[in-house]
Amino acid sequence: MVLRRVAVSIFILNALFFFFQALTKNVYPPLLLPIRETFAVGHSEAGLLVTLVFLGYALARFPSGVMADKWGCTRTILWGSLGMAVSFAAVALSPGYYSAAFFTFVLGVCSGIYVTAGYTLAVIIGGRARATTATAAFESFGVLAGIISPLMATVFVVYLNWPLLFAVLGMALGLLTLLYFVKRESSIKLERDIADASGDSNNDVIPEKSHSGGIWGEIRASMAIFSDPAVRRFIIWSTLVGGLGAISWTGVNSFIPTFLVEERGLSYDRANLMYTLVAIAGLATKIVIGRLGDRLGDTRVLAVNLFSTIILFSLLTLVQQHWQLLIILVFIGAACLNTNTLINSHVLRNMPPGYQGAGFGLFCSAYTIIYSAGPYITGYFSELWGLPWAIKLSPIGAAIALLLILLARYSVITVEIGVNGFE
Repeated sequence: MVLRRVAVSIFILNALFFFFQALTKNVYPPLLLPIRETFAVGHSEAGLLVTLVFLGYALARFPSGVMADKWGCTRTILWGSLGMAVSFAAVALSPGYYSAAFFTFVLGVCSGIYVTAGYTLAVIIGGRARATTATAAFESFGVLAGIISPLMATVFVVYLNWPLLFAVLGMALGLLTLLYFVKRESSIKLERDIADASGDSNNDVIPEKSHSGGIWGEIRASMAIFSDPAVRRFIIWSTLVGGLGAISWTGVNSFIPTFLVEERGLSYDRANLMYTLVAIAGLATKIVIGRLGDRLGDTRVLAVNLFSTIILFSLLTLVQQHWQLLIILVFIGAACLNTNTLINSHVLRNMPPGYQGAGFGLFCSAYTIIYSAGPYITGYFSELWGLPWAIKLSPIGAAIALLLILLARYSVITVEIGVNGFE
């Protein structure tokens, strides 16, 4: 009972960090219009800020997994959260576009340092049998950030200024980091207790063996997982499925508020209010989708989501009536905000013991590098052909990801691996 209470408290604290980590990405789309006005830049430069967050996030995710394997999730979480707090404040104090872009990239790196360790700790607490449900519960805090971000952006832009929002986020995250630092011993003990209870004392929680060369030596040693042909095929396949599926979403998501203002004539605050529907729908369906993934198979549910994405993005550019836009945004949230849950849990569930953090981190870095380009590509295409056409082209990635799932399911590609194998 004591272990359960500690586990719940640590899980919630970890999920609150994930809330702020999600803000690093969700806070930018509703701010792209005022950022463009402040720095006098175009769609592509504004979209580049979102891409820089994702790119920094991508580059740090694999090292984060290795750090979680070497030093434990708790220590890695603390380093990442502290870095995010400082970076939020640095963006707030940036005097121009290029300094804001630099600190935005650093913010992404720090969020990446945190996030793989955060995911790993959530799944460790939930256990392999409930991996998708634990992942969904954990990610619900991130979706909550997606709901709150447009509302916070509207309040600060209309009544104060957008840099002050970043300063407030930095201070709040700093206080949360201090609280977790006080509870760090309980969190470390929890990791060890769960490892002992599972009978896997040398698993991904606190590995006993270490390699020379510090963290870079650990990264080189952890790349050994890539030498196994089955693991290699699985990581390549899941990277392409996750990256190509998400590149469609990240590009469109970054410009939904802009699309509603520039193409549908809505006011800034009303567009941001409508934008919250995406996150609300994702939050309302996340646990249900997670349970379906556990019962029916992650990849089956993911295929349905990707097919829905292809249809919904095309409809977004075609519908004109306000009520039609509302319906499309709700369905987009339900489909798109659950695709990462499914591919993340599928990879975590099937990574070999002892390499869960490193394997998941390698996958995350690779697939996030792919989808980090989405916002910049959409912004660039919108300058060439207009935002509606840029959105119409976005489902190409999701269509390729869907094809890869179908090919794997019918044994054209072999990706069997791990504890449960390919579903």
